[in-house]
Amino acid sequence: MSTEIPVPPPAELMERLEVLGLGSERFRTRPPLAVRVNTLVGEPDAVRRELEQDGLAVETVPWFQAALVLPGATARDVQRTQAFERGALHIQGLASMTAPLALDPRPEERVLDLCAAPGSKTTQIFAHMGGRGRLVAVDRSRNRFYKLRAVLESQRALDVELQRKDGAAFARAHPDSFDRILVDAPCTSEGRLRLGDPDTFRDWKRSKVKRLAGEQRRLVFAAVDALRPGGVLVYSTCTFAPEENEGVVDAVLRRRDLEVEDVELALENRACGRLDWGEKSYDPRVEKCVRILPDPRMEGFFLARLRKPDAP
Repeated sequence: MSTEIPVPPPAELMERLEVLGLGSERFRTRPPLAVRVNTLVGEPDAVRRELEQDGLAVETVPWFQAALVLPGATARDVQRTQAFERGALHIQGLASMTAPLALDPRPEERVLDLCAAPGSKTTQIFAHMGGRGRLVAVDRSRNRFYKLRAVLESQRALDVELQRKDGAAFARAHPDSFDRILVDAPCTSEGRLRLGDPDTFRDWKRSKVKRLAGEQRRLVFAAVDALRPGGVLVYSTCTFAPEENEGVVDAVLRRRDLEVEDVELALENRACGRLDWGEKSYDPRVEKCVRILPDPRMEGFFLARLRKPDAP
């Protein structure tokens, strides 16, 4: 009888996480399933009661009324419910929900989701807008684009404008056009690391960190230029790498006139942005960024809220 030997994460990755104050104990368990109530279709308290009547254990989330945690439930359990079938629920991690909340889009605004697929944050943004205003969702991947369209349809977000294009190219073609922009950038996904699950770290390489940081800077610079004066941009990732987080924000602050704003989310598992990494020092304003630390309910995440000054 053979015994399968667990595959450990790359030693360099774990060393980097230790420097960031993230010990291996944070990556041993997977958070329970979380869902977001689609407020275009249902009311959070009513949907919560409906799920409890379906026999599911439900926990509320203090910082977001539309978020529910379902300990012990599987995706299939949720998909069997009538609430899911009518589009009143979307399976979405709690960390993912923080980016649209930080963006705080308003009804009747012009909003751009620059890396939209598979659509969890896009549909949350549209619900936050009450389904009113112009929301443009951009993604260049053909396969992910079809997934995005399916999620929008399931969540009754039929008025979202879809664009299958390179995000940076689309943004550069629309200067000073949007009130709010979300750049939830492709990243190395370190925040989803789980010890014992090689799929969560198999592709990690230092070279990938460097390559994606370059792509992230390209997207953010283009997004800043597409932002109208006075507009707000939220940059987010699900990774811990400072090169992809504070380093990207620092790069744009050095070349664009922007204000860094506080992220008003009452999270206990948050830390300030780092002011240095290795031999690099970052703009002091980067400290206002938020690094979400993994805890029993949430995976890791990073948020920066930037505002373009009003025109003189």
